[in-house]
This record gives sequence, C-alpha cells and structure tokens, in this order.
Amino acid sequence: YAMHDFTLLDRRLGTLEELRDLTTSAHRLGMYVIVDVVMNHMDNEFYFQGHQFSQAEFRLHGSTEQQREYEYIPRRAEAELFDTPAGKQPYMDFWFNNTWDPQAQYEGKVYGQW
Repeated sequence: YAMHDFTLLDRRLGTLEELRDLTTSAHRLGMYVIVDVVMNHMDNEFYFQGHQFSQAEFRLHGSTEQQREYEYIPRRAEAELFDTPAGKQPYMDFWFNNTWDPQAQYEGKVYGQW
C-alpha cells in the first residue's frame, strides 16, 4: 500500500529478468501470469486535500458537505503534469477526477459487463 513508484519491482519478489523468465515459461505451458497492482494507493502522486503531510481520517461518504469524499490532489507542480483529455494529470494513461456522486453509482463498465 502507498506505493511510491509503480514502475519498480519489489526486490523481495526477484528481479525483472526473473519475472520475464517466469512469464515466458508460463506462456510456454499455456498459462498466464497475473500481476496484481493496487492502483488506489498512489502516495507518490496524490494526497487528500488538507492532508499533504498527514494522514486523512476515514470518512464514510454521505449526502452532506462534511461527509463528502476528500479531494484528490496531485503532488507534482502543474507544469510537470501531462495534458490529457481529462485535463492535467500525473499519468498520461490513467486519469482521475474529483467528481463526487453521493449515491456512489459508477456509470462505467463493471468487470464482466459487455
């Protein structure tokens, strides 16, 4: 949790070459290797509004302003962010916004939906 760099492999799990060898061997046997990454713990790129250097208290979101989810703020200066269809973002291919839905309804596709 709270990854600082998603592009690095944890050395306790081996080297990048060993991961490539494992994947190649698995593919030869007709298997796949799933790399599971928890993307909502991006401490290196974001902080919660008002908590740049501290831990944000848990909030169960509700319908009042005091129950709103925390705003997600990029740590990088705006000049260092990428221009994307979703505005300035820390990653070119992973976008976020602070649109708050008090009903917590996700309108996009859910895994398994076609």
